[in-house]
Order: sequence, then structure tokens, then C-alpha cells
Amino acid sequence: MTTVATVAHPAELDSVEVSSLPELLALSVSPSVLSKSQYTDYLAHLTDLPLAALESEPTTLQSSSAQLTNALTTLCHTSYSTFLSLHSTTSTLSSSLGSLSSSLDSLLSALPALESSARAFAQETRDIQKERRQATLVLEQHDKLYDVLSLPMLLDSCVRNHNYNEALLLSNHASSLLQRFPANSLIQSVKSECDSRVQAMLGQLLGSLREQAKLPTLFRSVNFLRKMEVLDEQELALAFLTGRSYYLDNALRATEIEKKGIEGVKEKDKESYARFLKRYVDVWREGVYDVITQYTTIFLDKAPSTSSAPPADLHILIRVFTTSQLQALLSLLRVTLPLIPDPAMLTSLLKQLTYCANSFARVGMDFKALLSPIFVDAVRDGIAQELEDATTLWASKLSKEKSKPKRPSQLLVSTSAHPSPPLPTPGQLEALKIGPAHSPPQILSSYPPLALYTNDILTALNSLRMLAPVELYSDLFRIMQEILKKGAFVLLQYAKDKPWTNGTKSSPSMEDEEADKKVLEATGRIYFLVFVPFILRGLSEGVYGRPVGDSAESSLVGVKESWQSIFPLDSSSGSS
Repeated sequence: MTTVATVAHPAELDSVEVSSLPELLALSVSPSVLSKSQYTDYLAHLTDLPLAALESEPTTLQSSSAQLTNALTTLCHTSYSTFLSLHSTTSTLSSSLGSLSSSLDSLLSALPALESSARAFAQETRDIQKERRQATLVLEQHDKLYDVLSLPMLLDSCVRNHNYNEALLLSNHASSLLQRFPANSLIQSVKSECDSRVQAMLGQLLGSLREQAKLPTLFRSVNFLRKMEVLDEQELALAFLTGRSYYLDNALRATEIEKKGIEGVKEKDKESYARFLKRYVDVWREGVYDVITQYTTIFLDKAPSTSSAPPADLHILIRVFTTSQLQALLSLLRVTLPLIPDPAMLTSLLKQLTYCANSFARVGMDFKALLSPIFVDAVRDGIAQELEDATTLWASKLSKEKSKPKRPSQLLVSTSAHPSPPLPTPGQLEALKIGPAHSPPQILSSYPPLALYTNDILTALNSLRMLAPVELYSDLFRIMQEILKKGAFVLLQYAKDKPWTNGTKSSPSMEDEEADKKVLEATGRIYFLVFVPFILRGLSEGVYGRPVGDSAESSLVGVKESWQSIFPLDSSSGSS
């Protein structure tokens, strides 16, 4: 909008020296107006106008002013409602600005108190905020925490299901977590629980070595124990042998059921002990051989890669194990074999043990040489016991302790031979020396007690033929001489004591005494001239195939002399 300049009064112009148009305008217009850019531009425009244009400028300005006034009037007439609304709004704005100003003042005055309250609230809720931040962090890391906390449970499940490889992986993971977070109490707790499960797995693996298991299972258990690195190789080998020894001992103890109830008849006792030993040897052979082969495969053939050759201690351990097991077997044989005097049963056991020793020879454990002394002693004791039992039975028939002892004519000879007891002829005695060593003389059948005594001794000799150790010949021959001497003394004592006369009210007749004397004399001759040579020949030639020496009956010289003092032996009949 153009402003119309006000022309100064002429009297004022006369009194003021005007040097330029801007100075003239400065007198009538305030400096603030002149400082605006549109006035500056307009003054520049005026200075550029020619005089004619300059003179017509007022008229132009008045015309423009009139036009603007008319336009403004028209605008006010047509838009008065807008001006009224504008006025109302301006008034409302002014009052609102005043209210806003007062509210701002109140707000500014209240801000310090609010700030202090906010600080106090923040101080009071700091712990809660910390807990919330921790809870938020836990919630964000929930999956990871769950995985960590589940390690003991997963490890326990793996151990119970024998998934040892997975269990070791979980244990290693727990150890790596502890290395990464050594000060974290949660990780320490998880690691402690995992260690307890690992200890349970260790016990389970060691327990598997004490159970019935084949090579693959034992090899797997030992490999897992190696991976756990809780035992060195020697300790692991010792644990293996200890576990297998425990299992073998239990298996051997289970065979002792064969020994339960061994009472009563002696023959049943023999069979029970023999059956027990056979079962024991079978279990021992299988168990010890398995341990040797398993140990060799696990610890000797497949030694750890850290060493080029198996340590010597590993070989020592298996030698100690086999030695102890063998000593246990030999000790049992020494105790039990004397309870099985039957050489037939001993032969069967010896054959079984020989096969066992041959199989162990393939692994460097041939113990056949150790069996011979034990079986020799067992055979010696068994035969000696059978001979002693036979002599005891012979003595019991002649014992003076019987309540109703029989007379010699009623006891020592058969009824058919009672009137005239048969005596050996020189031809029969010669035939006895060259005849079959295993066929008893027919004349012995006329003397029943002596025939039974012969049968008992022949039974022992027949069983001896099945197992007759060569080195035992001298001992058995000496034992046989002692047994025969003892039997002769029993007969001599019977003849001296005459037990059939004890307790009788009337003395026997002369005929009875003569008959009894005749029977005793005949029995003595049969005993010394037939029975004794036949028995000694049966042992020497019948069992060992050796000739009987001239001094075979030398041990009976004393008892023969004592017998001859009562009943002389006819030298022509072959007496010595």
C-alpha cells in the first residue's frame, strides 16, 4: 500500500534548507517508516522519474488511494461477518493467552516440587527397577537359561538310559560354561549337580564290570572310563580285574549248591563232591579264560595311543590275577579231592582238568604239572582209606565186642566146608604165583569173611587201575603191607582172645574145640599162604605190571611168627 506524502508549509520550507528529497521526506515521515524496503525502493523510483512524471505523481497517488478506499469499503461491507468473527476470536485469544500465561506461571512454580518428587520416586523404586530389569533380562534369555538348568536333568536321563557318550558331551559342556563364567553361582551349582551325575555314571560303569557281560560290552565300558579320565591305565586295569574277579567269585559260589545236603550214604557224598568239582572247574575255566582274553584285547592288544607298548604293570596285573585264581583252584582241589576216593571219579576230573590246562596253554598258563602232586595225594589217601575201611570191616566181623560172638567153625568157614576146611595144595600155591593176577583163588570162597575182605580190597585195586600214578607204587605197596599186617593181627587177636567162649555157661565139648582149632589153623594158612600173596601180586602185577619181590611179605614176619606160636604153618605148604 502506497502512503501519500504530506507537503510542508511554504513558510517552513523557506526557513529549512532542503538539500535532497530523502531529507525532505524525513521531516514529515518517521525514520522507522523510511527504513522499510518498500519506501526505499519507492524513493529510488521517484528519483528516476522525469519532471513531468514527477509532477503527475501526486495525482496518480490520489487516484490509487481512492481506489483502495473504495475497495476497502466494499470489502468491509461484504465481509463484515468475517471481521466480527475475527474480532471475537482475537478477544478470546487474548483472554486465553492470559490464562495460558498464568497457568505457565503456576506450572513453573510447581516444577521444582515435581522434580524433587520424581527424584525421590526414582530413588525409592531403584531396587524395583533393578529387579524388573533382571526379570526382563531373564525373560529375554529364557531359552538359554532353560538349556543351562536342564543340563543335570538331561545328564541324569542319559546316565539312566546308558547313553554315556551324550552324558560325557553334556558334562564337557558344563565344564566349558564354568570356565567361561567361573564366578557365576548358578553355573557353579549346575556344574556341581552335573558332577554328581557323572559320579553316578562312574559307579554305573564300574558296576558293569562286575556283571555278566561279553567283550563288546566290557570294551565299551572301559572306553567310556578312559574318556572320563578319572583313572589312569593301570588303575583302570586293576578296576577291570577286580570287577571280573567279583563276578567270577559269585559264579563259583553259585556252584557250591552242589555241596548242600551232602549227608548220609558215603557213595552219594562222593558223587556230590565230584559233581560239584566238575561244575566248579567248568565255571572256573570259562570265567578265567574269558577274563584273560578280554583283558588281553582291551589293555594289551589295544593299548592307548599315548604309549608305543603296553606298560609292564599291565602284564604284572594279569599274572597276579591268573596266579591267584589258579592257587584258589589248586587249594580247592587239595581240600576236595581227598573226599572223592573213587579213582574212576578222579580220572574223570583229571581228564577234565587236563583239557582245561591244554586250553590255557594257548594263553601261556599251562598248569598240568601242578595237578599231578594233588591227584597223587588224593589217590594215595583214597586208596588208603578204602583199604582201611575194608580192614575195619574185616575186624568188625572178628571183634570180641559183639554181644553174641560166633565160634570160628560158624564164622570163618562156609557151612559146606565146616567138617573139613579146605587147604591149599603145593600145586595150587604154585599156580597162584603164575596164574592171572586179577582172578582170586577159588579156595577163598570157602571162607566167607576172608572172601568179603578180598572183594573189598579187589574193588579198591580195580578202581586204582583207572588212575595209578607210577610214583605212588612204593607208597601203595607199603600201605598194602601195613593193611595186611593189621588184618593178620586182628585174626591173631581173635585166635588168642577166643571171644566165642565169653559169657557161655557151659564149656564147649572137645569136638567143638577141635573143630574151632582146625578152622582157625586153616584160616591162618589161607590168610598167609593164599590171601596175602594174591593181594600183593594183584597190586604189583595186576595194577602196575611189576613183579613181586621176594621180600614182599617181609613186613608180616612178626605176625607170622606170633601165629606160628599158636598154629604152626606147614613149611611144605609154602610158608615163609
